[in-house]
Amino acid sequence: MSDRPGATAQECQRAAPLLHFAIVGAQKSGTTALSRFLAAHPDIGMCPGEMHLFDAPEYCPSWTPAQINQRYRDALGTTGGGAPVRGECTPVYMFMAEVAAQLARYNPRLKLIVLLRDPVQRAISGYYMEKNRGGEDKPLWLALLLEPLRCRLDKDRRLRTSAHRHHAYRRRGLYSKQLRNLYRHFAPSQVLIVQNAELRRHHDRTLRRVFGFLGVADDVRVPSETVFASAEGQKKHRVVRLLLRASYCVEKLRLAAILRSGRLVREAQ
Repeated sequence: MSDRPGATAQECQRAAPLLHFAIVGAQKSGTTALSRFLAAHPDIGMCPGEMHLFDAPEYCPSWTPAQINQRYRDALGTTGGGAPVRGECTPVYMFMAEVAAQLARYNPRLKLIVLLRDPVQRAISGYYMEKNRGGEDKPLWLALLLEPLRCRLDKDRRLRTSAHRHHAYRRRGLYSKQLRNLYRHFAPSQVLIVQNAELRRHHDRTLRRVFGFLGVADDVRVPSETVFASAEGQKKHRVVRLLLRASYCVEKLRLAAILRSGRLVREAQ
């Protein structure tokens, strides 16, 4: 079961996955903060930044676990690579539907952490992030109206310039569809859902839950800190926010059903 240089093709195919878990979404929901908190645990090694391995344009489904392991090994370095539990954080993984199957192919036992935020706040925060990066020049109301067309015109969602990466403000908040896709490839017991507000308001209690899910000591104290927090736009756009919230009414019911179903399955296991 070696993934050493020069290993046979059969050995490479059987290589044990180096990665144990991934923070897969949602964007602008506290994923960077959680990644930083987990990296402070002595038993957890986190890849720095966002890996964007499985959603990259150059990703190839024929990559063996050993080839994927090498990319993670390079990112983790000698310190993180030697940790008992190793993870990465790439929020777009949950949004790109095909990635779930690729993650499961690499490691069927992979654990996934999903952070959810109020979709209206998430959409506005995502818009301002893109605007501040120089990738959005339209006002919010127009960007939301253009979103379906922009995404429909995408030639390849995986391209780093794709509208799905940069202009999917509302559709990234359609969590129920994304969670159903994850559950098609992973058991509910492998998926931990954390509310953004829960992480902010009950920092220690939430981290203990995450540590327990990952199977590491849950008595490690990690100080709370604010990472990439911005209230820009959250007190503006009153009409747009009302319309956005109305557009999520059905989605809210769908999400509640998904969360309830996942909880009942976990309790029965």
